[in-house]
Amino acid sequence: MKIFPAFFGEIGEVETPILAVQVSIVIGIIVSVTFLAVITARITSALIEFLRRGGSMAKKVNFSNHTIICGWNFQGERVVKELLAATVRQHRGIVILTDSDERPVEDERVEFVKGDPSQDDSLIRAGVDRANSVIVLSDCTKGANDADAEALMVVLAVESLNRKVHTCVQLMNSSNRVHLEHAHADEIICLDQMGGSLLVASALNHGVACLLTDLLTFDTGSEFYRYDRPLPDTLTGKSFAEAVQELSQKHIILLGVETDYTEELKQQLVNDIVYKLPEVDRAMIINPQSSYHIHQGDALFLIAESEPTSL
Repeated sequence: MKIFPAFFGEIGEVETPILAVQVSIVIGIIVSVTFLAVITARITSALIEFLRRGGSMAKKVNFSNHTIICGWNFQGERVVKELLAATVRQHRGIVILTDSDERPVEDERVEFVKGDPSQDDSLIRAGVDRANSVIVLSDCTKGANDADAEALMVVLAVESLNRKVHTCVQLMNSSNRVHLEHAHADEIICLDQMGGSLLVASALNHGVACLLTDLLTFDTGSEFYRYDRPLPDTLTGKSFAEAVQELSQKHIILLGVETDYTEELKQQLVNDIVYKLPEVDRAMIINPQSSYHIHQGDALFLIAESEPTSL
C-alpha cells in the first residue's frame, strides 16, 4: 500500500494485508497534518495581531535627540501633528510610548512602542537615555488628582534614567504643581490655570486667543523660537531695546532673554520679574524694563516666520 502518492509524493509503502493497520496509518498521517496546520494557523494569527498592534511589543527604537510622547489622550493627535510640522526643519524623531493595543496614529514617520511609561524597561526601549524631550500627556479618563499622580510617576521614572532630558508635563490640577517641581519636571502646563487665564486675557484684549493660536502652530504664520547659537557681534553688548531694533530689520521680534542667574542680575533688574529656571543657574527675563545688555551665551526668545539659523 502506497501512502498519498498523488499529493505528498511517495511517503512510504506498507506491506501489510491487514486493513485495520492501513486505516490506522492513514488516520495518523491525517491527524499529523491537521496538527501542523493548526499550529501554523496559530503562529500566523499571532504574527498578524502583532503587526496590527504596531509590531512593537518588545520594540526598541534607535533614535537620538528625539521626542517621546508618554501616554495618550484626545490632544495626542494634535501634538503629533505640530511636532511633525516642526520637525520638517529640525529633523527630530517622534516616539509614542503608551500601553495601547493599537497604534494611536498611523503615520509611518512616528514610531510606536507599547509599554507602561512609568516603567524603566519601557522608557529604555523608547530611547529615553538618548532623547531630547519628553512630553507627558494626562489621562483625561481619570480624575484630576489620579491623572496627575500618574504623570508624577512617569516624570520620576524619566528623570531617574536621564536628568538631561527636557520634560514637559500636562497637569490637570495646578495645586499639584509643587509635586512635579520636586520631581524635577522642566516645564509644567497647568490645564486649569492656563485655560482660565487665556479666557480672561481674550475677554479683556479681544483677539489674544487668535494671536496665540497662530503663534503656537507650526504649519502657517509665525511661531515662537528659542535661539541658543552663538550671537553675532551686532547683538552682543547691545541693550535689549537696541537688539529689538536690530532684529526687527530681519522681521524677527525679540521677546525675552535667558541668561546666567547671578545676584548682580537681580540687583540690575530690580524692577523686573526674573524667572529662575529649575536645576540650572539660569534665569529668564521677558521684555525687561530696566537696562539690560545682551551677552554672548544668552539664549533669545523670538517670534519669527521660520526657525532662524543665524542672526
